[in-house]
Amino acid sequence: VVVTVACITYPGSDYYHAFATLAKAVEFAKEGDVISLLRDIEISEPIVVNKTITIDLNGKTVTANCQKAFEIYADVTIKNGTIISKQRCVDTRTNVNLTLTDVTLKADTYYSAYGNQQPLTIGGSTNGTKVSMSNVTIDAGYQGYAIISFVKTELTATNSTLNGYAALYVKEGSDESLFNFNGSTL
Repeated sequence: VVVTVACITYPGSDYYHAFATLAKAVEFAKEGDVISLLRDIEISEPIVVNKTITIDLNGKTVTANCQKAFEIYADVTIKNGTIISKQRCVDTRTNVNLTLTDVTLKADTYYSAYGNQQPLTIGGSTNGTKVSMSNVTIDAGYQGYAIISFVKTELTATNSTLNGYAALYVKEGSDESLFNFNGSTL
């Protein structure tokens, strides 16, 4: 018996494609597709996203029993759910447009193997990442950084809550970044 974990739906159609893992759904997806999570899942390796897609967590939880949950290399929208990870929930690895809506990112427990928690990591070596967050809660525990930026970034957070040792840690290389927090709590 194959358990369906995620599916790709096609607007204006009753047709969908079912997958046993979220990673397989992401691998199979084409540019612009929407992937919907159908149940809570646990992963042991990061889900690499290298195409422009939407991941609708559909009120479900992705728990990463590894350093990071999502490694992002393309413009991506993640919405409607929770991501729990040992260190990094969402990690951008190049300049992308990342949209987070109605999401909780939680890496609130310190694991010495990974260092401080960084639920939203804006990284890679290419400047120009743009992050738009709306109704997002980030919990980095008492030793972590809710958002850490390694590159020039433009981030807007609306109605969001960021908790941690530091809500925002701007590392060298993030010169000329712009961070806007509207109706948000840090």
